Amino acid sequence: MAEGSAVSDPQHAARLLRALSSFREESRFCDAHLVLDGEEIPVQKNILAAASPYIRTKLYYNPPKDDGSTYKIELEGISVMVMREILDYIFSGQIRLNEDTIQDVVQAADLLLLTDLKTLCCEFLEGCIAAENCIGIRDFALHYCLHHVHYLATEYLETHFRDVSSTEEFLELSPQKLKEVISLEKLNVGNERYVFEAVIRWIAHDTEIRKAHMKDVMSALWVSGLDSSYLREQMLNEPLVREIVKECSNIPLSQPQQGEAMLANFKPRGYSECIVTVGGEERVSRKPTAAMRCMCPLYDPNRQLWIELAPLS
Repeated sequence: MAEGSAVSDPQHAARLLRALSSFREESRFCDAHLVLDGEEIPVQKNILAAASPYIRTKLYYNPPKDDGSTYKIELEGISVMVMREILDYIFSGQIRLNEDTIQDVVQAADLLLLTDLKTLCCEFLEGCIAAENCIGIRDFALHYCLHHVHYLATEYLETHFRDVSSTEEFLELSPQKLKEVISLEKLNVGNERYVFEAVIRWIAHDTEIRKAHMKDVMSALWVSGLDSSYLREQMLNEPLVREIVKECSNIPLSQPQQGEAMLANFKPRGYSECIVTVGGEERVSRKPTAAMRCMCPLYDPNRQLWIELAPLS
């Protein structure tokens, strides 16, 4: 007998899903109830088991009885509204996400082990990252192992720290979280004083309680990037700054170091543009030279420094 050719109908799966969805909407062929917050939703066990490894495991270890009773699947931590949205997704592959419900949907998808839905939620969250919410999204992503969302939120925080530090989320950070944020090596601030001023705003937001933490928080500052003349000026104008500087022994008030000594103690944050000169000629003899020099910005344009690099030889 000839083997023949395999043919397929590209619309078959979509038609099947539409039919199954209509059965659910009409409560036909339902053989179980989801129980959430005391409310019951008629469902089809085999459809849920196929979609959710979590439901599949519950059915496997607690199979339906043969006494004719309705099988009930109790779920905690998921609201009825969110579960209905997820059921719509299971039967259609589509779900409506917004900033008000995204966290609840992620939590439900995480519980039900709906990895594809979790991926869609990640894509939505990535598009929502902004100065006003990147700290909250970053923490949420870490809690639910949304690794790429966490990476992008961290990258946004590092790149837009000055904007983020002016938000309510930043001012509401715990001392431990604030210290973790200002310790990030890739903060793109251009000048360490912006980190210092952000910490001052954080302390001033609840001075009486946060004074007790200021020494620990200030220990995370990269003091090599703070200019002593700037600090002295701030101390004259701001009593809170004066109190903080006196309390924190790591903040320098002496004259800044110069040349190689300054560079040796300097650790820049993030990435800074620099100028590298290569080769050239001797001024008098006009002979080619293998010299290399790099101009390091050191945050402040007034503190730029030319450094001799290893020659090209």
